[in-house]
Amino acid sequence: MNPIARTLLLLAVLGLAAACVSRPDDPVRTYDFGLAAAPEPAQLAIHVREIESPDWLERPEMLYRLAYRDPRALEPYSLSRWAGTPASMLTLRLRQTLGHVEARSARCVLTLDLEEFSQVFDTERSSRAVLHARASLRQTAGPQTDSTLLRLEHPAPTPDAAGGAAAFSALADEMTSQLRNWIAGLGYCQ
Repeated sequence: MNPIARTLLLLAVLGLAAACVSRPDDPVRTYDFGLAAAPEPAQLAIHVREIESPDWLERPEMLYRLAYRDPRALEPYSLSRWAGTPASMLTLRLRQTLGHVEARSARCVLTLDLEEFSQVFDTERSSRAVLHARASLRQTAGPQTDSTLLRLEHPAPTPDAAGGAAAFSALADEMTSQLRNWIAGLGYCQ
């Protein structure tokens, strides 16, 4: 075997060995928002449509931004992921807590478009969950239509995926509370 082929073979063997040694022992961790609180007794008669989101959010990767380096770059955690897409998890949480009804018996239809859902690191030790969405409410038997923008942020208790999951769980609850108050204030969905 010539010296170049021997060197290439040695590099290949070393590369495989390094891949085996550096392979993490920890399994991939899967997160969701935790158990939902029971809906309030005075439920709203709302049909919650599936939340829409941009293509880059249509996957279960937990995304983060290092704002102190490049706020335009989204990166996925390698050993952590969501149990579903952000839109599907938020749809489920809203349906569990707003008192979702089938479309035929709803007084109103709630539509949300998710625009941002990422953990933003302002420093290496400080991060926050960021959720931006546009909500629209349409009365099923009338002309009433309203919309609102949601720009929510919550600090993460730790600068990692677990901290991001905890912050997004709090944001899901905060989003539900804000939407419930907004809908109740409009007064045409009870």
